[in-house]
Parts: sequence; structure tokens; C-alpha cells
Amino acid sequence: MFKTINLDHVAVNTNDMEATVQFYCGVLGMRLARTMRTGDGRRHYNIDIGGGNAFAFFESAEKPDGSTPQHLNHFAIPVATEEEFNESLQRLKDHGAEVTGIIERGYGKTFYFQDPNGIRLQIELRTRQDDSEPNGDPDPVPSAAKYLA
Repeated sequence: MFKTINLDHVAVNTNDMEATVQFYCGVLGMRLARTMRTGDGRRHYNIDIGGGNAFAFFESAEKPDGSTPQHLNHFAIPVATEEEFNESLQRLKDHGAEVTGIIERGYGKTFYFQDPNGIRLQIELRTRQDDSEPNGDPDPVPSAAKYLA
């Protein structure tokens, strides 16, 4: 069986990135590690929460009402080797899980799938240092410059 390394990040939706950055970085003192845009133009910011873990916040237009809990975007689970990456992908396919195609990233590659509860999961393999610009959002929220490491 393939082994996972840790939980790399928890991805959460936010409808107010500025308030999110102010809270996690300004109030809690965490570090804004990266700003970027998704393929469809939404903000995607990573906040370092320590221990090699991060919250990845994705901008979303809608905010749940007070009776609706926040919706998780996804859990990211890294594996250490190409063999484990391929094994995890094949294992999921063998068990009938729907998986996305492999997505090439600046740090390596990844794919997504869902658990039986509809929770989106990501398997990722880091094959190189991610040398992409940490401030990749061309129009960041005002507080980003203050908190970006």
C-alpha cells in the first residue's frame, strides 16, 4: 500500500479574502505564504499554519448563512515517490473511484477524487522545488503586501 507523508493543506472556501487574511495573519499571527489566481480567476491564498501545514483559501462568491456550516474545498495528501503516486491512482481506479486527470503543477503533479461522503481529496507528488512567484495574484487584497513573507 502507498504511504502518505502528512496532510499538506486543508482547502477552504472564503467569500472575503481580505477579512480572511486579516484574521489569520493579523489576529492569529500566521504567515501568508503565497497568493495566486486559479484558472478561472478566483484568488487562492496559502496561509502557513506551522508544522509544514497550510490552509489554502479559495475565493468563493457565496457565504453560507448562519445555519449552514462552512464547506470544505479539499484535503491534500502528499506521497513520497512516483511509485506511490501511481499506485494510489491505480488503486482508486481499481475500486471504481472517479479521478481527475493528472494535473502538472510547478512543484510536481496531482489528481483529485472524492470519498463516499463527497469530500474532495487530492493526492500530490512533489518532484521539484516550486520556484513560482509567491505573490502570483496580479491584484491582491490590500493586506497581502503587509503579511506576505
